[in-house]
Parts: sequence; C-alpha cells; structure tokens
Amino acid sequence: MKRIDDNTLLEAITNKPDFLSFFSKDKYSDFILFRCEGSETVLRQSEKSDYLFYLYSGKCKVIAYTENGKAIIINNLTAPCLIGEIELINKDNPFTVETIEESILLALPLNKYRDTLLHDSNFLFHLCSSLAQKERKTVVAYTHSVSYPLENRLAHFILDYAQEDVFKIKKVVIAESLGVSYRHLETVMSNLVKQGVLRKEKMTYYIKDRDRLSTLAKAMELF
Repeated sequence: MKRIDDNTLLEAITNKPDFLSFFSKDKYSDFILFRCEGSETVLRQSEKSDYLFYLYSGKCKVIAYTENGKAIIINNLTAPCLIGEIELINKDNPFTVETIEESILLALPLNKYRDTLLHDSNFLFHLCSSLAQKERKTVVAYTHSVSYPLENRLAHFILDYAQEDVFKIKKVVIAESLGVSYRHLETVMSNLVKQGVLRKEKMTYYIKDRDRLSTLAKAMELF
C-alpha cells in the first residue's frame, strides 16, 4: 500500500454521505489515505491490524488460510465498505484481505480511536448493518454452492474476481473456494474456452463474452 498526500481527495471522500453514515466529522480525524494496486495485502490473517479501513473505491477478496495450507476465497468486498470490523472487536485478523484491482482506502488509527468507535452508537449501528449484509452474502453463497451447477457459480466467481476482463487465480484456489474437484473445475473452464466465453493464455484467462457470463451468473439471483 502506498500512502498518498492529497488533502483535496481526502476532504472530498470524508464529505460523502456513505462515509458520514459511519464517521461523524466531529469525532474522527487523522484519516490516512492509501492507494493499492491489484493483489496487495490490506490485512493479514492472524496478525494485528493498526487500522480500521474504509474502502472508498475498488474491490477486495477475503481469503481464509487453513491449517493444512489451503487458501479459500470466502467473500469479495466492493466499495464503499468497511474492512477490519471484526478485527476492531476481536483485536486480531481471522482472514486475509487482498485487493483485486486498484483501490483507494482510508485508514483510521485504532490506537487512538478504538474506544471512541466502540462507544459510538451511530457507528455501531452501521457496523451491525454492515456485518449483517456480509453474513447474508455468505449464506447466499453457501446456498448457491448446494443449489446451482458449477457453470453458474464459476461465472459468478469470475465476474466477482476478474480485474476488468482479466481473470488470474490459481485453479486449485478456485476449486477449494467453490468446493469442487480440480478435475471438475478444469472441465467446466475448458468448456467455457471452447464456447468462446473465455480465452486462455498460459495461466491467465480473458473474458471474451461477458454477456454469457452475466446470464449464467444472473440465474442465481432468483434466490
């Protein structure tokens, strides 16, 4: 992450309604502005975080690393949203958070503001709402995993985690994240390439027919 000194941008972000729903200007200052490229780590699993983050623009993925070394992508985060709410309460990071694309984040130092945040009824109300939305998204994802064919779930996954039209995540990670065998995943991805939906170059896939992927993904939105 690269710290950027841009008071104009900082002032513009901190005056937006989405931001002010969490943070009243009379209680919080000292926000630090960061810019991240794709695939940069914002939070690292099991490590203490010094900041509560507000994702102003961009997307991130939430990754759980198991004791046997497997990486499972369990969620994606799209701006605007908080990053590190659980860490604020528990003081450690249960998951790793990485950017998917270039992102702008504001960071609030927890050593100064933790107690204020935990006694701020307005912030806590919106924090609960944020956590509830993420929980619902996780439940929906689980329901999809037992209710829809892999082709639909994979289309949704690709659209969630592609950087523009470029999709590059190890297949073993995709298979673990979607709860399918590597062989099954390979077959479905090969079929999408044959159908002209994706194009493969070495370890990278490129989206060639976004409309088809969107149609497959939207089939799950009936839930």
